[in-house]
Amino acid sequence: MNMQLYFELFISFFKIGLFGFGGGYAMLPLIRHEVVGNPHCWLNMVDFTDIVAI
Repeated sequence: MNMQLYFELFISFFKIGLFGFGGGYAMLPLIRHEVVGNPHCWLNMVDFTDIVAI
């Protein structure tokens, strides 16, 4: 893993922590956008749904 990936992870989860108010369920759309959405595509929707269900 390189430093660019670490930086992207830091920025993504910093934004989630900064704008995430109201608990875990309120932050799920923001987390989904950062992890599944176009900027990074670290997970697909099926994997994300499985992780949330666990």
